Amino acid sequence: MNGLILFFGVVAANFLTAQISLVATAETQPVSDVRPSCELVKESLLSRSSSGVAQVSNLGDIHITCRVPARPFPIKPGESRSGLRAATTAYEISPNGSKKLVPSEVHYVGGGGGGFGPGPEPEWVDFYVQVPLDSEELDAEARRYLAKLEASMTPEQKTQFTPETQKKALERLRPLVYQHRVGHFQLDCRVLDDSRVMGADVVELEVLFKGRFSDVGLLASPPA
Repeated sequence: MNGLILFFGVVAANFLTAQISLVATAETQPVSDVRPSCELVKESLLSRSSSGVAQVSNLGDIHITCRVPARPFPIKPGESRSGLRAATTAYEISPNGSKKLVPSEVHYVGGGGGGFGPGPEPEWVDFYVQVPLDSEELDAEARRYLAKLEASMTPEQKTQFTPETQKKALERLRPLVYQHRVGHFQLDCRVLDDSRVMGADVVELEVLFKGRFSDVGLLASPPA
């Protein structure tokens, strides 16, 4: 019995020492000198303009990775932290340099990094950006695709492709039109911890016309 008491006493003492060490390390952890940064993943890059601006396909991925200094590691019982997310604001840049706000959508892929200890690795978040066509162009592209689909149908299938069926098909197809609008854009990217902005950076790119969604069709993943 005395041996068990001694054993558990040693375990408790070691545990307490470890907790004190964790707190002390967290309090003395140096501030990271990592600056927030966002960049286009190289697989999305088609080429660069004469001025060095990244160029991507209007049918391909706009895949971006952002990095920010690691958040403090949670050390108190019950503490946790959620994964980082991202948000974007897109501006279309005209030839005279003026900027116009345009829609953009973020599709989260994943993230990671951080950790505990002195000099933790920066945290990162991976996401795709969609710079969608305007409503009229999107509808036109979806209708063009459905028209080609109808042209390939058998006479029996065409009789079942009623105006009501076409309307429902159009509604379902619109969100699947992955074609980006063409132009020169500035993407203001923000890394979020819930609603708190952890860092921000700008990605500038040109979207080049490389085809139509209605010609390529639905794919497991859009062509680069």
